[in-house]
Amino acid sequence: MKMKRILALVMIVCLILAATACQGADTKVHELKVSFAAPEFSTTEITAALDRIQEASKGRIKFVYYYAWTITSVPTVVDDLNSGVCDIAAVPINEHLNLFPYSNLITYTPFLGLPGMLETADLFTEMHNEQEAISKEYTNAGLHYWTNYPMPGYNIYTTNKKNEIRTPEDLKGLKLISSSALMQAYITDHQGAAVTAPVTEYATSLNTNVVDGIINHINVLAAFGCMDFIQAATVFGDSGTATAPMVMAISEKVWSQLSPDLQKLFNDEAKNLSHGQGGWDRDANERNINLIEEKGGTVTRLTEAEIKVWADAFAVQREAYIDQLIADGHTEARKVYDVLQAKLAG
Repeated sequence: MKMKRILALVMIVCLILAATACQGADTKVHELKVSFAAPEFSTTEITAALDRIQEASKGRIKFVYYYAWTITSVPTVVDDLNSGVCDIAAVPINEHLNLFPYSNLITYTPFLGLPGMLETADLFTEMHNEQEAISKEYTNAGLHYWTNYPMPGYNIYTTNKKNEIRTPEDLKGLKLISSSALMQAYITDHQGAAVTAPVTEYATSLNTNVVDGIINHINVLAAFGCMDFIQAATVFGDSGTATAPMVMAISEKVWSQLSPDLQKLFNDEAKNLSHGQGGWDRDANERNINLIEEKGGTVTRLTEAEIKVWADAFAVQREAYIDQLIADGHTEARKVYDVLQAKLAG
């Protein structure tokens, strides 16, 4: 009889604890505003991942989608994540060099010898997870690093099919748009003219012969109406001269309000989003490059030996850049770069 009473008391306690747990569960509906950098047709793999998260949350997460910078902008996206204008956003880290110097060192620096797009995406996340100097960039900015999706490598695209650019010396006399200060210096050092222009002016600049070409990834050129003017391409392997991954970031304030089971839904989809969207962009990149040849243009695909000539010619600039980062207070720059190179060599 005594044992029965004890068992009954244990059952009552268990029921009370279970009821308390249910009352404390995360039943709030989190309506999250998501900002995309691209139009709807080119973000299908991202929205697919988000839709799966929404469905798995069983009504506790609801996403509202805003495409092509309609809710925020390139220069304000980090501030807008912190202020609640948006809750999740694609962040072009190469446009925020002051906030993400280490992240850009291992992606946006020309001629790093990065692997293919999807491998580079995985490598970037690995470096983020292992190198505190990199992960701190996001926490210091008030962001939770969720994942990244790789953008195609930057190559040289010009308006003249006779521009078979194979060596750095072939840059001589060419007027080329580049958003990278390091690449601009490289162009100038080889007697070319480096030009700065917003992406909205790319097509007009090509069409009116203000410039001879652009160094960027071709999906951007296609999105902004440049394909009719591109007659030649110099392709630097799978990773291009450099790459600029888009980081899918979540406001740290929002992330901390999600229960562990909801956070797990995001973590479970991180690689799916990265590889899905990266694969879409990789395939579109190849289609657009092939389109140049289909129209009768010239595509010059450099060999590894030819790319090494360009990389060797950049060595002095790269070392000076790392030294400058250290002088500016980013004292882990050499270490971060060396870790990346060791991974690439291994």
